[in-house]
Amino acid sequence: MEDNTASPYGSTPSKSLLLTAARRLAWLPMDLPPPASHEVLLQTCTGAISIGSELPLYCGTARASQPTRYPRMTGYESLGIVLACGSSVQHLHRGDRVVSFYGHRTHSIVPAAKALLVPDSISDALALLAILTCDTAKGVRKVAPSYDEPVLITGAGAIGLLTLFILKAYGVSIVDVVEPSAERHALTLHLGASRVMHPREMPPSSETYAAAFECSSSAEAFALLQHNMRPEGRVCILADGNREPLVLAPAFHEKELSIVASSDGWDYQAHAAWYFNEVQQHPSHLERLFDLHVSSNELIATFAQLATGSIHPIKVLVHYEPF
Repeated sequence: MEDNTASPYGSTPSKSLLLTAARRLAWLPMDLPPPASHEVLLQTCTGAISIGSELPLYCGTARASQPTRYPRMTGYESLGIVLACGSSVQHLHRGDRVVSFYGHRTHSIVPAAKALLVPDSISDALALLAILTCDTAKGVRKVAPSYDEPVLITGAGAIGLLTLFILKAYGVSIVDVVEPSAERHALTLHLGASRVMHPREMPPSSETYAAAFECSSSAEAFALLQHNMRPEGRVCILADGNREPLVLAPAFHEKELSIVASSDGWDYQAHAAWYFNEVQQHPSHLERLFDLHVSSNELIATFAQLATGSIHPIKVLVHYEPF
């Protein structure tokens, strides 16, 4: 029988991509000790850039309750291979693929309870989306639209499209999406939107939607959303990379709307089990969200390009290569 536990000797060399100041990234080396009894040692295969939350941090423009401190770790969507397990870990083994939350680094030690085991039939790209689909599912579960309530999503970035996926998987019938970029309309329709509209196509005011999800980080879109809600409609703000303050419009008070925020997931292990089964049983177009693929060696340059606006991907898939 293969020994599943880590050796008590030696360390594992690792590199982590740290933000040392606004717009300054560096790969810094460190040695990792063997995992403790309830931990696993991972070697990263694939990662992702969550543009909405990571880019404001990179640029130093993130709206946060606490000032940014440097150096700062980057990223939180990672998929790795288990290299070693602590003595108490029973459900994971060497060679398993897992998704976890440790960011842009070549190796990491994580609690086994926070490692999501990936079925063999699930691609790395689909597996990584287990994190953000859990985050969006939490918001959908808070608002809990019924199958026949019309729903509006503002923004067809990664969060908006994953919210659309969750709503359709949960059986919601009518989901409209507002997105200014025509290049994103086709994928939005493929993922099940009833309609996808440019903001100019929306009426300035209506009583159309019983529930809505703000996924654009745009004050203008948030105002448009409020003006098109039914009286006593429910709104969830899912975008967490807000570039500007989101303001309550007069319609918020006139229509007596309710609003909730949602951040992080509701239960990553439980959601992952549901999500992996869902994408196995009902093939989707979710992998198309990753419209830019880069190597880990290109991460620093990719962040610089995102910051200057020379590229506008929905989501970036990162393939790890030896340094």
